[in-house]
Amino acid sequence: MSNYGKAEAEQDYNETGVAFYTALAEETGGPVLEIACGTGRVSIPIARLGLTVTGLDIAPEMLELARRKSGGLPIRWIEADGRAFNLGEQFRLILVAGNAFQMFLTNADQEALLGRVHAHLDEDGLFAFETRNPLWGTPLDRADLEAVLERARLRTDLFTFLESRDQEEVWQTYTDSSGRDVTEFLSQTYDHAAQILHLTNYHRWREGDQEQTEIGRESLRYTFPQELAALLHYNGFTIIRQFGDWNLEPLTATSTSIIVVCRKRA
Repeated sequence: MSNYGKAEAEQDYNETGVAFYTALAEETGGPVLEIACGTGRVSIPIARLGLTVTGLDIAPEMLELARRKSGGLPIRWIEADGRAFNLGEQFRLILVAGNAFQMFLTNADQEALLGRVHAHLDEDGLFAFETRNPLWGTPLDRADLEAVLERARLRTDLFTFLESRDQEEVWQTYTDSSGRDVTEFLSQTYDHAAQILHLTNYHRWREGDQEQTEIGRESLRYTFPQELAALLHYNGFTIIRQFGDWNLEPLTATSTSIIVVCRKRA
């Protein structure tokens, strides 16, 4: 069960969207396509319901791990770019989980993804995904937003104010699979014109008297609620449900997520 205990795993199931997406899969009855499926965090629980599942990802190393994790489950794993694939079939549910929508950095990337979703979605099917809600702080609301961020950090999600911070800040500490105590630091640069947050994370641990550092980089596109609604509309979708968190609360200024469920627009 990775580094999670039973309680942590149940919390992860409920607080990172797995329960939400499995419920949608039960509602639609499958078949299900997960784009940017990664290591199968969502696809595998859906397949355990007895539904037909296809997991698609551009990273072969992720798919290899997904295959090992899925055991004998009848999941089809496909290596492909979410912007340019053609499976020649349609699905009752298509999802993009884990905030993977933010990995599509440009308008062209987003529209290419939505074009592929539209082509593969059954006329009565559902398309669902989440993206982090862009967070801005003012003197009046920053304290409330800081509380939101603190809750998010406890779940190790990358919710953060859209601002540049060159100085490294402690994000989380954890024990890795080798038993090492690791501290993760973050610095960030926000490109306002492109709406892209460039993150650099530093994982540091000690081996004897020596400090070791592993550096990673990630870029995330932030799409604002009305912008997202227009993007979906002009690419052939209608939002039928929208939430601000996995408790299905309404979207507000301090919501960590924008969670949408769509149909093809008539």
